Amino acid sequence: MHHLAHHAGVALTAASAALLLAAPTTQAQTSQVTIAGTMDLALRQVKNGDLGTLRSQVSGSNLTSKLVVRGREDLGNGLHAGFFLDATIGANTGTANAPFWDRRSTVELGHQRYGEMRLGRDWAPTHLVWSGFDPFTTLGIASANSFRNVFVSRALGQAFGASAAAAAANPTLRVNNAVEYFLPNTLGGVYGALMVSAGEGGTAGSGATRGAGGRLGWTNKTVDVALARYQTRNANAGRSFTDQAWGASYNFGPARVSVAQRKWSYVSDTTTNTLLGVQIPVGAGTIKLSYVHADQSGATAALNANDASLWGAGYVHNLSKRTALYGHVARLSNQAGAAFSVPGGVATSGLSTATNYFGGKASTAFEFGVRHNF
Repeated sequence: MHHLAHHAGVALTAASAALLLAAPTTQAQTSQVTIAGTMDLALRQVKNGDLGTLRSQVSGSNLTSKLVVRGREDLGNGLHAGFFLDATIGANTGTANAPFWDRRSTVELGHQRYGEMRLGRDWAPTHLVWSGFDPFTTLGIASANSFRNVFVSRALGQAFGASAAAAAANPTLRVNNAVEYFLPNTLGGVYGALMVSAGEGGTAGSGATRGAGGRLGWTNKTVDVALARYQTRNANAGRSFTDQAWGASYNFGPARVSVAQRKWSYVSDTTTNTLLGVQIPVGAGTIKLSYVHADQSGATAALNANDASLWGAGYVHNLSKRTALYGHVARLSNQAGAAFSVPGGVATSGLSTATNYFGGKASTAFEFGVRHNF
């Protein structure tokens, strides 16, 4: 971890120096501020085994309901500065998340030849790779993030568990206090970034966690391949949590086929997610199909047996460039004592196998919604 952070830090320092040397002496040429976003609402029904069925209205199943405020200023000589603020909207209740700008809050300084430096709260590089190859972009009932796990108390006898409290311990979606360098978009389809973050005295679960990593990829009109790695060290005896992902897709016209894998590791316990996805353009819409398998392994036989699979299908029909109707169906199957479920259903029991009466059951769901970009 120390060497990873050191090398990433050296690279970021060199990139910062290049951007500063490129700073112009002329006055700014142009500047602009944009307000945009999405409102996405759906009706959802989820059945969790024999625990019952729950019907609800949900926000952000096709695209996240969000408010975006961004600005960019042309400083001349190829240099630019800007900011990006992105907040989740609970469209069904009119509420906002905490922090308010939960999705992204960054300021950047970039050059068309040397790349871009960025500071603030931003997406984990592994999530960008993983979501980029998921036909459902990790949203809704068929999300490839249905098995997003990080470690929980080992006293429970399981090293991994899908819970909001556990998810805060290691950033698998977004990273606070990040320093990033992005490659310029003039490298013949090569793209990538480095990221480091400081713990700043925070504890595991506070969102202030030391970490380092990055992503690298190559794309053209037909092929896209990418890989990423991000490692964090939290306050739990200084142990490291490793998050790594890779993916590839091929667009042969009638369909775009993708395959990806994401692996989380903590001490001797791992969860490996494997994704197969297909997107098929049909007239004014797109058919989406996906399969995700979660393979858990670790120190206990019970954990090794707790695998799960998710099948998803959907259709998005574009009424215009900004408005669409959509429908999704999904089925999540658990093995042994695994107790994963589609989001939005009746609450399952805790992580302890002694009280886990949902273990091994299936979770099924469907949803229909409307999405409008503004």
